[in-house]
Amino acid sequence: MILISRDRNEDDALNWATTFKQPWPILHKEDTDHDILYTPFKITGVPTYILVDQNGKEVARGLGAALAAAKKG
Repeated sequence: MILISRDRNEDDALNWATTFKQPWPILHKEDTDHDILYTPFKITGVPTYILVDQNGKEVARGLGAALAAAKKG
């Protein structure tokens, strides 16, 4: 899992992640390619939780489904 932040600055993203005890790495929106992440996965709002496999194929969408699928392995 990674958190891709759309916050205006990295401090806001870190504060949010700390407050909600998010254990995964954080990427800031400037560190991501919109055409690679947002467009193919049809991300239109935040938060969006998507579990993808090692080939980039979507496995599960939504917080509950993504976490459940991740636990199954």
